[in-house]
Amino acid sequence: MAELSHRTVSVLFVSIEGAVRAPIAAAAMNACRGDEFQAYCAGTRPAAEIPAATFDALRIAGIPAAGLRVAGLGDFLSPDAPRLDFVFNLTEPYEQCGAIALPGAPVIVSWPIPHPVMESGSLAERGSRLAETVRMIRRRVELFAELPADKLDALALRLRAEGIHRQAGA
Repeated sequence: MAELSHRTVSVLFVSIEGAVRAPIAAAAMNACRGDEFQAYCAGTRPAAEIPAATFDALRIAGIPAAGLRVAGLGDFLSPDAPRLDFVFNLTEPYEQCGAIALPGAPVIVSWPIPHPVMESGSLAERGSRLAETVRMIRRRVELFAELPADKLDALALRLRAEGIHRQAGA
């Protein structure tokens, strides 16, 4: 991994459809420290669009959402794609997001966030679940963004070492 302290850190947030959790996380990261981080969102099976409720929840939380769009992981495989430093998988294990293999060997981190099921319950219940999702994601993003850039290299190395440990079967 290249030295991160003197450049923008590129981050991709991934969920199944890339329409709720991933755009919330990308918007929160860009709003939090957009000068030091460039965040993107994608789905492994991308939805056609980001639902209006996601934009509403971001607006209510005071998080700018300009430029958000649903992308597929394939959008990050081309030679023209941004070089990614970190990929955050926001899906829960039961959702089976699948393997994430992207060029440049980004550090892949799992942040399982429950999907705020938007198909059931009253409008108030759905809004409450979505607001809780925004709160959970925002807090994680803020904590990550608070890490000094020079510490991200050490974090990346630690995460890679832990991955090797898990692959080797401890």
